[in-house]
Amino acid sequence: YVIYGYIAVPDGKTATIEAGAKLHFHDNSGFIVDNGGTLKSNGTLTEKVVFEGDRLEHSFSDIPGQWGTVWMRAGSKENELHNTQIKNGIIGILVDSINGTNPVLTLKNSEIYNNSNYGVLARETNILGENVVIGNAGQASLAATIGGTYNFTHSTFANYWRNSLRQLPTVLVNNHFTFLNSSGQEITETRDLHAANFTNCIITGNNNIEFILDKVDGSAFNYSVANSLIQFEDVSGTYTNNTEMDFTNPNYNNIILNGFPHFRDTSKNDFIIGENSDAINAAAPSSISEDILGVNRVAMPAIGAYQDIIV
Repeated sequence: YVIYGYIAVPDGKTATIEAGAKLHFHDNSGFIVDNGGTLKSNGTLTEKVVFEGDRLEHSFSDIPGQWGTVWMRAGSKENELHNTQIKNGIIGILVDSINGTNPVLTLKNSEIYNNSNYGVLARETNILGENVVIGNAGQASLAATIGGTYNFTHSTFANYWRNSLRQLPTVLVNNHFTFLNSSGQEITETRDLHAANFTNCIITGNNNIEFILDKVDGSAFNYSVANSLIQFEDVSGTYTNNTEMDFTNPNYNNIILNGFPHFRDTSKNDFIIGENSDAINAAAPSSISEDILGVNRVAMPAIGAYQDIIV
């Protein structure tokens, strides 16, 4: 399918995308799921659903910013992306919602690559992710902002963006937003971070600090990070007295700090891990018995979305 402009799912409707479908978006185009709408993307291991630009020349295969975004607007519900690949946009997925008890977006066995701003930009929403890979982006791979609920297991967040200077870490989590009031004063408001749970995840990239929990007092700030490999070298001492970034605090468990992921080819968003990876056999047992490629991980589970291979 080739899409000019924005295709939209209205209130009370569900758009179902079957395995093997390819959606090609023109410049300034994208996919909107409106309040009350739902998107189901039903790819399989052998027939993925692909969202990308409409320039099919080989030279455009990894050019970011070719189209807009998949925008799940406030009030959209029960969105699910399985075995889906989203690449070369401005924002891979933009998720807005009043936070609820059920996930607004469930991501499983899916990849988001090479977006000029964000892989996933979430604002006060609820996301469940399993076997998710979010790669290179011009700002953050995952920005989980203004509070919400975020649960990621066996996921790889790896940002080796080289097209420009990147200001944000691979993964940013915060509980606040700033705006100007009618008098021109800058006001900061907070929202509850109900959960930011990362289990068996790789969070890394080509900057010194690739994981930041940015808390402003005034609302809840709940998080848990376990059995994860995290790139965090605070060479300037900026976070020395920051409780959230103290990896000895009880919200962190079995962290591999500044470990070697041994990715196959970061320039191609290929984050399969090799035989020298510190992620091998370092994951906690989970109910996710296969990796993103369908490889069994019950016996010796590796951290991240992939089991290791010999490279």
